[in-house]
Amino acid sequence: MVEEGADDMTSEWMPQIDQTRCTGCGDCISVCPTGALGWQNDKAALIHPDLCTYCAMCEAVCPVSAIELPYLICIKREGNSTDLS
Repeated sequence: MVEEGADDMTSEWMPQIDQTRCTGCGDCISVCPTGALGWQNDKAALIHPDLCTYCAMCEAVCPVSAIELPYLICIKREGNSTDLS
């Protein structure tokens, strides 16, 4: 189970479930293909982050938009592959 406020940098790139918006309908839990989501205090929670494949099905099915999957966008530049400017 992921604890709130964990310093693990990878936790910021996992699905974020807003517990104040979650109604506990369970749609996201039932659609999760890997079983990464489960119940915690009658609300959906990411209880097995190691199983999450970031498929975004949970985000798409949530009727109250309580789930957000942060994405990092990378831009490939032509030319020198070591130039980060």
